Amino acid sequence: MVVKPENIRIEKRTNMRGGKGEVEISHLLEKDVLKRKARLFAKIKIPPNSSIGLHKHENEFEIFYILSGEGVFHDNGKDVQVRAGDVCFTDSGESHSIENTSNEDLELLAIIMLL
Repeated sequence: MVVKPENIRIEKRTNMRGGKGEVEISHLLEKDVLKRKARLFAKIKIPPNSSIGLHKHENEFEIFYILSGEGVFHDNGKDVQVRAGDVCFTDSGESHSIENTSNEDLELLAIIMLL
């Protein structure tokens, strides 16, 4: 299967999980394709001064791969500067958020795997 860019569903969320601004989610694969093994495989674009708010994962884990830009990853109460090439991992039972602190878009690949 090949998914062409014109067939990728784009979703815009304002104040995602209590965060700031509007975040754009490009759903690279839909849930039905992921066969109940994952619930998200997407590219996320976070504009300057925007964020995904603090939230906790239960019975799943999430991986971010930073594609471009810079920001702060809030990792269980610890703030970590992130930039292109960094990988962020949030295990089941842990909390995280991410904020764009730069003047360019923060883009990342996000995968949520179910346990």
